[in-house]
Parts: sequence; structure tokens; C-alpha cells
Amino acid sequence: MALGASAVIAFAACGGGASTAPTEPAATTAPATEAPVTEAPATEAPKAVACVAFDTGGLGDKGFNDLAKKGLEDAAAAGFDTHFSEAQGATDYANNIQTLVDQGCQAIVTVGFLQSQATADAAAANPTIAFAQVDTAWNTCGPDFACGNADDTPQPANFTGLDYQVDQASMLAGYLAAGWSKSGKIGTYGGLAFPGVTRFMDGLYAGISYYNKQMGKQVTLLGWDGSLADPSTTGAFVGGSGGNDTWGDPAKGEQLAKTLLDQGVDIVHPVAGATGNGSIKAMQEAGKWAIGVDTDQYISIGPPTNAALLTSAQKAIDVSVLDFFNQVAGGYLGGTDYSGTIANGGVLLSPYHDYDSQISAELKGELDALKAALADGSVKVCTFLGRGC
Repeated sequence: MALGASAVIAFAACGGGASTAPTEPAATTAPATEAPVTEAPATEAPKAVACVAFDTGGLGDKGFNDLAKKGLEDAAAAGFDTHFSEAQGATDYANNIQTLVDQGCQAIVTVGFLQSQATADAAAANPTIAFAQVDTAWNTCGPDFACGNADDTPQPANFTGLDYQVDQASMLAGYLAAGWSKSGKIGTYGGLAFPGVTRFMDGLYAGISYYNKQMGKQVTLLGWDGSLADPSTTGAFVGGSGGNDTWGDPAKGEQLAKTLLDQGVDIVHPVAGATGNGSIKAMQEAGKWAIGVDTDQYISIGPPTNAALLTSAQKAIDVSVLDFFNQVAGGYLGGTDYSGTIANGGVLLSPYHDYDSQISAELKGELDALKAALADGSVKVCTFLGRGC
């Protein structure tokens, strides 16, 4: 499914053709003696029903839930009927999806990796409804990730994974951070250890490593050691139940940022929803810097907190959500995955905003070269990770 490729649905207006003005006066006719025939009003074509089940952390996270909401709002502007549900905790997932099914949704997007089981179950129970999931690609090889044995799970014909290689965008952010940092120490932490989070941290580590290799420097990263085969066992995470205690606690984010500041960090890349927004606030108040996630957080957070943001590692979630709805309206049901990359514009590095004039032309040129190398595959994030490619 190509980003931005699908056309917005157009609804044709009903009505007769335009009349042509006569060249001579029309003849006068006697009034009709029979009542005129009244035509039945034209029936408007039914609108497609597009829906989103949001993850915990909820609307107002200024991140991936809000981006998916933007995609839903764009669908409404294009003529779809829309509905949505919000989850307070993991126990809400299945019920929220069922509520959308009961509301007649024809295309349902679930947001976040944690909804995987509830989404798979709903797709199996409703084979005529098209499902998509943000931050997920279908694992056809089953729980053991080894293809060709009894636990293989073919992708359902009504499921689309909306996956984003955001580690590519974060690699650019890591390179920028390494080139900008005054202390030579950068920090990160995640909400929970799953791919939608750890890809950001992998990319950040890879970008710093690539900078060190290119420039002969020793910039370090606290909170994530990508040289390990499984850094999730030692990485820094908020933890919690996966609800608001993980993704919606800005006060905890402030505390985590202050701990990193005490260790000499001058740039932090939090990957924890609204919890991370507290870290960005703490960095701004300390006169230091941060890197945002998912969306261009300079825009979504606003002043004065956004003064800390050098850039954001961004996913074009809103565009891919709208594209999915448009494809379903055109007859698509599922069976394939979408992967957003640097090459197709599905992930990107946000503008530098307040810092644009302060980032050297040399550093910008190096970032442009790295972006091109990521796009053509000559540089890969996995090359710099302990588990390899």
C-alpha cells in the first residue's frame, strides 16, 4: 500500500444536465391539466464507515494516538462516517473493538503493538471487516519466529499491518544529537520493551555509533546499549501496567529526565507517550535539549516546552491510516502489510525549527548524506547493533 497514493473519495452530486438557452422566445403553452409527476428524491450512496481504537495513553498524547486521530479526521473530511474508542487499560481492548464492530465499522484501525491479540481475534471473528494495526507487521512464522513448522500463522485476508522503520529516522536523530551535544552524553528510555518502542532506541544508538565512527568521537548513550544481542534486559523503561502509569505520567517523565541530567546528559530521547512529554519539559527548564517521537512534537507540544526540541523522529501514521481507509473504500480487504521507510516517506526527521540556523552546514550535509544512504540501503541500522542484520 503506497503512502499518499490513494485518491480521496469523491461523491458525485445528483442532478440533471445544464439547460441550453433558446435562440428565440419559447412558445407559450396552456397550463397542464394533470398534476405534475413528482420525482422521488435521489438516494445518496452509503458512506464508508472508518473507525479507530486508540491505545492507552489516549488522545492528547501529542504522539501516535493523536496522529491516528488526525488520519481519522482526514477520513471524515473525505466523506467517511467515523467512530472511535479510547482504552484506559489493556482490559479495554477487546470490548472497544467489539463496540466499533457493533457500530457498523467497515474498516477498523487499532493503535499500538499491545492490541495485537485483541486485533487478531477480532479479525478472525469478523472476516468481512478490514482491520489494520499501527506499529505491527503480521508474524507469519508464529510464536517461535521460525517459518515452516506447525505454528506458522498465515496472514488473515482481512488484516493489514501498518509498520514503520522508525529506527531509520531515529538514526538520523542520533547522528544529529551526537553532533550537537556539548557534554558528549545522550539519554533515552522507553515505556515498555516492545518493537514500537525499542526501534527508536536502536536507531538512536546506531546514529551515535555511526557519528563516532565517522568523526572519531566517543559520544555515549545512557539507557540503551545496542551493542548487546538483547539490550531490552538492561535498557531503561518506565514499566508499569501498560496503562496511564506507563504512557500518561508526565511527572514520572520529569523525574527520569532529572536523573539523566544528574548523570551529565544534555539531550534526551524519551519514547513513552505523554510520560515523555514530562521529560521534554524538564529539559527545557534546564536549558537543555530533547528529541521527540512519532509526530513533530515541536508543533504538537507548543511553547514554551517545545524550545527544547532539536527535532523529532517521526512516523507518517496519519497518512497511512487515511490511505488504508481509502483502499478499503475501493474494495481492498487486507492480506498485506505496509512498511514506512525513509525511502517512501513513511518515516522522517522533523524540521529543526528554532535550531535550524544554529546547526552547521557541515552537520546538515552529513545528515543529508546519511539520509540518502539509508534510503538506498548502503547504510543499515542493524549493522551497528549487537544482534546484527
